[in-house]
Amino acid sequence: MKKDRTYLLLEEKNIYNAFIYLALPVMLANVLKSLHDLVDTYFIGQMENSVSAQAGISISWPLLNIFMALSIGLAVAGVAVISQYLGAKDEEKAKEYIALLLILSIGIGVIFNGILYAIAPNVLKFMGAEGTVYEQALIYMRTRSFEMPFLFVFTAFQATRQARGDTTTPVLLSVVAIILNIILTALFIRVYDMGIFGAGLSTVIGQMAIVPVALYLMFSKRQELHLSLYDLRIKPKNLSKLVGIAMPSAGSQAFSSLGFLILQAIILAYGERVAAAFSLGNKISNLLLIPVSALGSVLAAFVGQNIGARNKERAKNAYRVSRNVAVAISCIGGLIIYPCREFLLGLLTNDSETLQIAMEYMFWVLLTQPLMSLFQNYMGVFNGSGNTKYSFYIATARLWVIRLPLILFMKNLTDLGRSGIWYAMVISNLVIILYAKFLFRKVDFEPKIKA
Repeated sequence: MKKDRTYLLLEEKNIYNAFIYLALPVMLANVLKSLHDLVDTYFIGQMENSVSAQAGISISWPLLNIFMALSIGLAVAGVAVISQYLGAKDEEKAKEYIALLLILSIGIGVIFNGILYAIAPNVLKFMGAEGTVYEQALIYMRTRSFEMPFLFVFTAFQATRQARGDTTTPVLLSVVAIILNIILTALFIRVYDMGIFGAGLSTVIGQMAIVPVALYLMFSKRQELHLSLYDLRIKPKNLSKLVGIAMPSAGSQAFSSLGFLILQAIILAYGERVAAAFSLGNKISNLLLIPVSALGSVLAAFVGQNIGARNKERAKNAYRVSRNVAVAISCIGGLIIYPCREFLLGLLTNDSETLQIAMEYMFWVLLTQPLMSLFQNYMGVFNGSGNTKYSFYIATARLWVIRLPLILFMKNLTDLGRSGIWYAMVISNLVIILYAKFLFRKVDFEPKIKA
């Protein structure tokens, strides 16, 4: 008999098999997304002004991520609440939160589109961007601002599916968006010479293309759990609960992104080549980090549904399984990528000095990947159990309490130069795991909902 997703989440005895079955589609899609980022970077890296373009994209991401933070926070809250109601067999209540999540996503996405477009110039100047780096970053950021409404809606759809254990449907739509994005990036940059605007526009179009399908699936009566127009109501109690769980997660994402914005400004002060190298190194390391993040998202649904079903031991075992698989991926992947890093980075830039700096950065990034896998799994268990405040604590402390002060100390009071950035990152990743382990002991694996 074919085992459905509910069985895998709540009953499958071999949790490793269940995790692999549920996480593999997400892993493959996220690896493909990472490869898409590499394809984008490859085409941009062949442009005449490649260094300034890559530096412009690098400093754009923190601000984009601040605006995406609420989307991620709502998604985390949606998975936590919806999965617990589904685990408790209360589908009607789960449906109320699915509708609420969709309404909020549409409204906030449209508002953020306008805000991001308007404030982009001032934020980039605050970060110290100037000349061609400023011009490239502004074009990219304003183009990507139009992605916000579509990104928010798809993130809401993805969260509702993950809460049910359906990791396949969002993945299939993501794959379509990514393939379309890759094709359009090549066309816009290489054929039509649209530069960094073409890279941003291809991403927006790819995201736009899949949202109608996502909405259709949310309302289709052929789906087991579907919405109707009548469901699109805001109940104050539901709004209060969802926002209460979402805000710590959204706050941690936004606060972290603000920290990374400041970090990017500090890195840019070392020169555009260091900023470009930092971006390139992160593109490669994401090949390992993104599969680990996928495990964390599946873990959140696993933990949430089992808490809702009052199966505490299974929720705890799910964390241990996810942790073991994630650490294995990080260690094995790091050993594979390390000897190939010069070749991979060489595909992404035509500037030899940028390549050498990126090589230096990659050594430290790969060294700390197992720590990042542990970090992502702590995030998953905190979010799935409804303890999103702990996610806020570790995300905020890692950057604001440890990393940024260390970087400023090493920049102003030592002669380490750019190496101080890499050392600070290693230390912050190590210390935050010790803090996360302490917080993990406080998780009681009790439901955060009322049936």
